[in-house]
Amino acid sequence: MCVFKLNSFTIACLLFVTLNAQNYTNTDLFGFPEVEEVEHSKNKENRQPVFLPTVCPDNELYYPGDQKDDWICDCRPGYIYHPTSDRCWPAFQRGPCPTEQYLILPENSVIPVCRPNPCRVDRYVEWNGRCELLGTTRPCDNMFPVPAALGVNATTLVVNCEKLNIELRFGNVVPVSSKCLPGCKRSVNRKCTA
Repeated sequence: MCVFKLNSFTIACLLFVTLNAQNYTNTDLFGFPEVEEVEHSKNKENRQPVFLPTVCPDNELYYPGDQKDDWICDCRPGYIYHPTSDRCWPAFQRGPCPTEQYLILPENSVIPVCRPNPCRVDRYVEWNGRCELLGTTRPCDNMFPVPAALGVNATTLVVNCEKLNIELRFGNVVPVSSKCLPGCKRSVNRKCTA
């Protein structure tokens, strides 16, 4: 009879430890280096942005500052900070805008605006007089043999045929800019450093 109680107690203890261990797992401890195809990304300490979904909101990365413990959430490259919604949205896509409009960053401005999309369909932009889907390669066939796709340049926030970095897909690390890109939250809040 005593053996039965000991086994029940042991099983109860194991069950208690297992359930409590599941409750105390800390997902905030896991992050992944985020590699975007933008030049000049690392800061002075050679640190690069990190994708940390439990710390930063959607469409934001955790960027290193120039101090050892200085980190801040900000928009991914190619995304624009929209102060009214306090969120980052992809450039030239609907985002917080009404139907048939897209979000852009006007020249010499830090505040994005909604403008009518000539194509009237989200993710489609006008390119060489035609409506083309962002992310497709057909509009950039003229760049052959260089692989390219229609996209938003992360540095200029202009629609362009962007060269695809095939090497990146196979594990080579490409640095990402930690300086303030146009349309980022730090730029809007005037917190960019030189």
